[in-house]
This record gives sequence, C-alpha cells and structure tokens, in this order.
Amino acid sequence: MEAPASSTDRLLLLPAMNTSYQTVLYDDAVTPGWDAGYSWGNVSHGSTTSIKAYGASSMQVTSAADSALALGADGQSFSTNTYTAVSFAIHPGTANLTAIKNLKLIVSQEGVDGNGGVTIGNYASPSFDSLGAGEWTRVTIPMSALKGSLTTFNKLTLMAQTAVNYGIDGIAIEIPRLPALDTSTMTVLYNDAVASGWSTGYSWGGTTLAPDTASKAYGTTSMKVTAPANSALALGAVGSSLPVSNHVAVSFAINPGTSNLTAIQALKVIVSQEGVDGNAGVAISAYANPSLGSLPPGHWTRVRIPMSALKGALTTFNKLTIQSATAVVYGVDGIVLENDTTNPPTGLGKTYPTGVAYRGINRAGMEYGNDWGGWTGQTFYEMPSSTQITAELAYYKGKGFNLIRLPISWERLQHTLLGPLNTAYSNGMMNYINLATAQGFTLVLDLHNYNRYATGAFDGAGNQTGNYVQRVIGDGTLTVNHLADVWTKLANLVKTNPKVILNLMNEPHDLPMTSTTWFAGIQTVMNAVRATGSTQLILVPNTRASDVGHWHTWAPGGGPLDSVAALSITDSANNYAFDMHSYYPEGYGSNDESSYGAQLTAVTHWARTHGKKLFLSEMGIGIHESFAQPQITNALTFMNNNSDVWIGWSPWDLTHWQLTTNNHTADYTTNGITPINWYAAFLTANFLAL
Repeated sequence: MEAPASSTDRLLLLPAMNTSYQTVLYDDAVTPGWDAGYSWGNVSHGSTTSIKAYGASSMQVTSAADSALALGADGQSFSTNTYTAVSFAIHPGTANLTAIKNLKLIVSQEGVDGNGGVTIGNYASPSFDSLGAGEWTRVTIPMSALKGSLTTFNKLTLMAQTAVNYGIDGIAIEIPRLPALDTSTMTVLYNDAVASGWSTGYSWGGTTLAPDTASKAYGTTSMKVTAPANSALALGAVGSSLPVSNHVAVSFAINPGTSNLTAIQALKVIVSQEGVDGNAGVAISAYANPSLGSLPPGHWTRVRIPMSALKGALTTFNKLTIQSATAVVYGVDGIVLENDTTNPPTGLGKTYPTGVAYRGINRAGMEYGNDWGGWTGQTFYEMPSSTQITAELAYYKGKGFNLIRLPISWERLQHTLLGPLNTAYSNGMMNYINLATAQGFTLVLDLHNYNRYATGAFDGAGNQTGNYVQRVIGDGTLTVNHLADVWTKLANLVKTNPKVILNLMNEPHDLPMTSTTWFAGIQTVMNAVRATGSTQLILVPNTRASDVGHWHTWAPGGGPLDSVAALSITDSANNYAFDMHSYYPEGYGSNDESSYGAQLTAVTHWARTHGKKLFLSEMGIGIHESFAQPQITNALTFMNNNSDVWIGWSPWDLTHWQLTTNNHTADYTTNGITPINWYAAFLTANFLAL
C-alpha cells in the first residue's frame, strides 16, 4: 500500500544506513555470516517490497506471545566494548502500540547465560507515540544498557511478550559514529576532492591514489591509497605558508581495509614547510577514535593529532604527509586542519564578540528533592508554568545572558532505575528547554544529583515516599549503566536541538572508586549519548564536586589524579569540555588565592597544555563580602583573557551567592542585602541580540 505524504516526509527523517560506523545485519536480506534461523517460538518472517525503510524490501514479522525473532552468527564473537549500540527501523503497522513498546531486545553469546534484555519503548526516534499510520521510526539502544556482564556477543533477539506483527528493516550494530566535518572550525583539504590551492602531486615513492565510491566516511567518495614501503601520500600548497599557531590539530578518517594492522598503526603524519627541514612525524596508532585495534573490518575511524605534537620547531607549514614504512593499502577521507577558535567546538548559538562565548546563569528549582537530595526541610522545588518561564526569559534576556543552566532531579525524572521517564516532569522540563531555546538561549541540561540516586523515593502511583535509600554509583546497586540509561533517554528527547548542552552529572563526590574507574564510566555514558546520534556539547565532571582546586591534587581510592585520569576521555563527536566549579575563596589551599583569576590559573594551564576546553558552570562569592565585586570582575576578566580554554560560565543564583534583584525563581530569598549587579560590564554592553 502506498504510504501517505506525511509518512514519506517522516521517512526522510530516518538516518541513512552508514557503513562507516554501522555493521549491517539486515537490509533487504540477512548479511552473510548471520542467520535468522535462531528465531524461536511461534514466529514467522518474510520479506515485502511494498513497505520498507531502506533498500528494496523489509522483513515482516508475525510473532506469538513469548516468541522471538533472533539473528545469530554462531562460531563468531563480537566485542561489547567495540560496538556501542544496536539499532533498527521498525514499523508498528496496525499492532497494539503497547505490545510494540514492550518488545524486548536481548544481546547474548551462544552458550552463555543471556541478559534480561531492554524494552524498546523509550529508544525510538521519532517516538512511537508520535507516529502516524504507516510510518517508520528508528530504535537505537546503547550497548551499555544491553550487555550486562557480557564481554562478547553473537546473537540479537527481539522477543515479543504478547502477540504482535511488525515490520523491521536496517538492523545494525554500531561503533561510535564519526564526527561531522565543521567548516566553521576546520579547513578541509580533502572531501570528495582535494581543496583548491592544494595538490596530492607531492606524493612520493610510488604511492598511487584512486577514488572509491563504495566505501567512504564523508560525501560521495573517499581516496584509496596504495603505498609501497618507504612512500607517502602528501598534500602540498607550495607558495603558501600557514602559521602553525592558527591550527590546533590535523585530523582525518581512515579505513584500514584488509591491510596489516601493524603497518596501519605505524603510518606517520608529518607537517613541514617546503624548503625547510621537516619533522620526524608522529605515528597515528595512539590518536585514533575508535582505536585501530578495536575497529571492525571495513569500518572507518578518525585520527586527530594535536599540532603541538607535530610542529616541532616550525612556525609555518605548507605540506601534510602520511608516510608508510611498509607496504600498505588504506582509505582516507575528510582530511582537515582544525583551526584555533575561541568558539565552542560546534559553535552553538550566538556568541559575544570578545571573550568567552557563553555567559549565563543557573536557574534552580526543578532539581530539589525532599530529603533525599540533602535539602531536608526545603521548600524550593517547583515546576514553573509557561507564563512564569516567559517572564523569567524576558528578565534574563534584558540582562544580556545567552545561556541558562537548568538543574534537574534524576529521581523526579525517572522514578525507578532503567524505568520510563516520568511524563509530567519530562514534559515540564522540555517546556522550559523549548521556550528558552526558541528565544535564542543555549540551555545546559544539568543532572543535579552528586553521583547519587535515591531508590524508593516514589511509589508505584508516582507519589513521594519517605522510604528511600540513598545510593551512590559504584556501591554495588547504582551503576554506570543506570546513568547511561537515563542519559540515553534524555539525549533522545533533545538530540535534534543544537542549542542544548549535556551536563552529565553535577558535583560527584565521595565515590567508592578510583578516578580511572570514574572516567571510564563517564566514557561509557558519553558513548551511549553519541550512539543516539547526538553531537551536542557534553560537559564532563571530575570526582570531587568538579571544583578547580582538587583537579590537580585529588586522587580518590589511591588511583591517579583526576587531571591525569581525565586524559583518557575521547569523544566521537569531538565536542566536549570539562565541567568546573569555583567559589571564592576556595579554602582548600591547593590554588593561588591572591585573586579569583589566580584560583583558576592551574586548571587553565592544564587545559591549554593538553588542548582541552573548560566550562565554569558554577561560581560565586558571598554577597556580604566587601571584595565580592572586584573579585568577580577579576575572574570574568581572567576567563575572557583565556577564552582559548574557557568557553563559558554560569554563576549560582541563590542566597547567599545571589546575583539578581528580580524574584525570578521560587527559591529567591530577600535578606536585606543588595545583590551584586556584577554582570553589567560583561553582559549588556557586549551582548549580541538573541
């Protein structure tokens, strides 16, 4: 049956299959090496050409209760660490929507006890509830939510708990997807063709180049490189000289193909200036994300090497070389110079003409709990109405803010771990987000839970209880997978809004783990977020309340310092910053506290040394302090002067750090002290209209 026009429009929203990061298990037919014969119970499946999401046909499944469609690859093992998600398109047809939402996806290894699986209801984009008749959606479930204790898998099962019919198409297992090329922050040297002014004619040693349309990371074609031993692909712009100081990195996508992996890892990147002695170069092995060793056959990864590691004594360059020590064949695509810019990695929203890009405020209220959040006796919790939000936004806009940090409560958002999001709370949250971003604000979505979650805070009817138990990630009950689950669901809600920043956890502290374990867990959460398709800016917290003083002194559990362990973080979208908090004076004795700016110096030096970005999502000085105004001015001036590192700030706005005079939140308290109108010199005068 021909789908109506609205269905065709919606179908166009489904992401295309992309073999640069997806291993396709079914598209028109089951992929060789996999077999649908592992299906069990009373289930049947066949193909149809009249309804499909991809290619020429889809698979139509008729399943009785307690039956399952299962794809297996017996005799094989796939790493649950290499693959970060399972995804597929699904067509509910005329089936009961509840039955569709309750379909359970299970990954397992033949011969090993399976996992309980994950119901698919919360992982569809567009959501099941928003689908019209005859429309498809795509379900993406992060491996972190599926794998349990498995390290390998070779079977995917979609189990029906009640009788149901559905269409399924484009079944894939996914590695982290490659970040898009961003011409606002990159100079592209090759994408489908070599950029004007550059030439591959500088290649030497018998290297040959050919276009390849069958396998590509970007655009319509990639470059296939066949390099004998001691030869090189070289891109040159003779007659030009580019300052190394204008570029922070060289990056490109690479597909190892069937080449010897050791030879690929030993490929050496060299920047040089024609006529000047070159540098020895840097082997690419440690700079690939995903790592070359974890890359499935036929897939692409992206190599990003900081210019600081490449430039040596050069001040200018005009040639980029990829040199092979032994014979090798590989694909290369999306070769770029990453430009030095003070904008955030993806340039979200409008920015100020000088200094940091984001200047905002914390909007407290929605995050407060009742005892479990440590706020015994508080009365601050509120879900603001649209009328109240509109008034607040007008106030913030008049002051010149371009960013709002919105703290939220995990328990209020998700009443049970791994459960669905609470509709009333998530709708209120999305109402604030949508109204704010429609006004031009960037919105930091802040899970304000201190690395904790109170189980039992709500009963089955959604009412608060006093029978909660406070849990902390790593205590044996609360796990990283729980955090990955809630962030997967949040990311699916907001991933199409480029003006939302994801603040993974507010002020983790007193953790039963080392910093190595903590940042490995955060990596899992980041991978889960990226598996949804989100490329938004992520703020990464540290293990000691994100404060700047402990960054270079704190080593929980006898492990390495936070500032060392944090270097393990990678991001397939290359769009993250480290979340920092700093109240003055700090009081820990680990920083120079001669001024507020001096308090920020050590972490600024660390970030610049390692090519990292920072965001000060909380700051403040007690309003009664005589030095408050000049020291706040000192801190903001310091960040503006170091905007290559600092991308923004959002002070806390409650007594006794309150900043504004307007009663814009429910927890504003009048105490007879005039709040500091410190923002005038840093906001309104320099503000770009939203």
